[in-house]
Amino acid sequence: MNVRLNLDLSFIAGVWFNNQLLMNQYLVNCNLITNTEEPGDVTIAVDRLRWWISNVAQNSIFIQNTETDKQQQFWGAQMNLVILPEVPTDQIIGMMLYSKLNAITEKKVLVADIQIASMLSDGMRYIFDDTDDYGVFLDDGWWNDADPIWWNKELISSKDEDGTLKLNPVIHWKDVQLHWTADEVKEGNVVVHDFKKDDKR
Repeated sequence: MNVRLNLDLSFIAGVWFNNQLLMNQYLVNCNLITNTEEPGDVTIAVDRLRWWISNVAQNSIFIQNTETDKQQQFWGAQMNLVILPEVPTDQIIGMMLYSKLNAITEKKVLVADIQIASMLSDGMRYIFDDTDDYGVFLDDGWWNDADPIWWNKELISSKDEDGTLKLNPVIHWKDVQLHWTADEVKEGNVVVHDFKKDDKR
């Protein structure tokens, strides 16, 4: 049976807008619908939403992809960036979140709609569901990737000064103990499965 849930998520982040850094507080309300008979996966899906907001969006800076010089400055100051294909207004951030949050739940839980409001929006809420036109967020990008990444996968490698190819680490849900209950990885004819220490199977 599908169950309807409602979840509030909040975070504080910076936005690079009009050549200035503004700190903003966001409130995101999500209407969810369970879409699996495995109750453990519902819990994991909701925890994925909380993890991404707490570990990616929280304390990050939203910035447009064209602001390359400013991105280098922020990276140099060891600040986490969430790079967007448009100017990071509440509307754009809401569209990104609707796309990303639906991607990371992998249809175990459906994000039916979200509402986003912020301190800078002066009480205005933006509402998104599957009937809206998401423009650039319909294109392939990290916002449609089920992994917890917040950068495009083609950027996972770089070169050192001597030209040596360096692979940047890619995080997976298993790394943060948020993989699905029955996750199995098939390697050739071998099936690898995570069992608890006292599992007798």
